[in-house]
Amino acid sequence: MTTKQLNSKAVKLFNKWQRDFCDSSTAATDEYFNKLKSFKKECLDLHNVVGCYEYLTNKNALKMASICSSLRFVEPYRMLMQLQKQTKTY
Repeated sequence: MTTKQLNSKAVKLFNKWQRDFCDSSTAATDEYFNKLKSFKKECLDLHNVVGCYEYLTNKNALKMASICSSLRFVEPYRMLMQLQKQTKTY
């Protein structure tokens, strides 16, 4: 994937998260949980791209961390490790 594709995918995931999963007023249904499961898989797929966070902008890396903080598609310490690599604050 190119840098532009990675950043675009991160923005799309963040917008989808805000639109579909941040609204707490909707009732949880089986359809909601199925969508949530597939969304977590999409996020994990992007997270598992080797070197992904090296090419994401700092802002988009933080967007991925925001998604992870509420949906936990990966362990928090793994996300923190990727963010530290991105921002070069070890």
